[in-house]
Amino acid sequence: MGIARELAKYAGSLIFQDIPPDVIHQTKRVVLDTLGCAIGGYESEARQAIEEYIKESGHPGEAMVFGSGLRTSCLNAAFANGAMVRYLDYNDTAFIIQGETYRTGYHPREIIPTVLALGERQHLSGKDVITAIVMGYDLSLAFLEGVVGQGMEKKGWNGDTRGAYIMPLIAGKLLGLNETQMENAVGISGSCHAVLGILDTPAEEYTMTKNIRFPTMAYGGIWAAMLAQKGFTGPTTIIEGNDGFIETIMDGEYDLSKLTNLERKFAIRETCIKSIIADFSSHGHLSATLKLVRDNDIKPVDVAEVRITTSKRCAEHTGDPIKKYPKNKETADHSSYYLTAIAILDHQLGPDQFAPAKYEDPKVRELIDKVVLQGDPSLDKARPAGISEIITKEGKRFQCRVDYPRGHARNPMTDGEIIEKFKCMASKYMSDEHMKKIIDTVFELDKINDITNLNRLMVFKQA
Repeated sequence: MGIARELAKYAGSLIFQDIPPDVIHQTKRVVLDTLGCAIGGYESEARQAIEEYIKESGHPGEAMVFGSGLRTSCLNAAFANGAMVRYLDYNDTAFIIQGETYRTGYHPREIIPTVLALGERQHLSGKDVITAIVMGYDLSLAFLEGVVGQGMEKKGWNGDTRGAYIMPLIAGKLLGLNETQMENAVGISGSCHAVLGILDTPAEEYTMTKNIRFPTMAYGGIWAAMLAQKGFTGPTTIIEGNDGFIETIMDGEYDLSKLTNLERKFAIRETCIKSIIADFSSHGHLSATLKLVRDNDIKPVDVAEVRITTSKRCAEHTGDPIKKYPKNKETADHSSYYLTAIAILDHQLGPDQFAPAKYEDPKVRELIDKVVLQGDPSLDKARPAGISEIITKEGKRFQCRVDYPRGHARNPMTDGEIIEKFKCMASKYMSDEHMKKIIDTVFELDKINDITNLNRLMVFKQA
């Protein structure tokens, strides 16, 4: 049996009754947070451009785009909604652990827009949606756990490439494909899709395309599943075969036993829900800075120097020179310099902290120039741990270390905090009653007969 066939067999076997109650509840929390992130990305230029394209291209009304309610194909809805979810970089993060060190992070919830769009097309129940999400988290973990050696980033690829291999399985399950069809779908999608590392690399400014890395893989996964459903074939040894994923993209550095170890892991339990907007590797030092300025009422004019100590990976990823003075949202949320300056200036890091006026603000640039960032390899073992030391013009020193920022799996946000985060983004567009309907519907997700009922509540602007 080939690897794609093994994965297809696993995808077809998971049922709602296998999922523990705490995992069901965690899935609901993640869904609500995902919807909030989508609302937060509604006004982005990326969403506007994508929606204009959808309007001009014309597609069957299978599913709706969040916000406008524009009806389009489930592929386009998954793509547009996925871009909105990704825009703020407020979505959850999970880590792959090797030994005592964190190797890489990823954003597993990016499967959710696809599950909701396909669920609407197929008129699936909340239980079906929960099952697909839980499965998607486990497949994401298994796929990336197999990465060994230098990893994907050092080889020039982005980890969102996993979407080309797991999304055909998720789409296939929701579309009712059999094992043979799902196996072919993985081959079709995997052989035609991959994400280059330039979209998330040091030394390059970020662009809107950062927001569609995974949505593009998801689009391809749905497309491949639909083709396979019609009898279209693909290379069924796409993962392990000659010139396949392992040989070509991974240069042979991949542990297949990790990918095929498909016992129920319920990886969604360990996901980290962000409490601030920033690359998650920087959450430790940013949380420390926020605590210092809030607890000690430190004002920007008081600051002489800010010394940040973070993981080597974080310093490399968010401290490279091209990101020091960001010019757009995509770069700003990955700039430890900018984020530290804003934390001191505004005492918060939410949606309102990202705007062109902020990037050009002389006060922000002055604070950026006072930030000294260094990477400590020992902190890679505790990522996203970080240390912030603020030295005032009077010579006072304030220091704080945070190992588990709020939202980390070891310091989780409460249901109430997740609800407040959702309201923070949704209240701009919705009444209290409207928000309550969404919140109540999500927390009763396993009782919904047709997921379309939830998607309709995500319309707050007319197309």
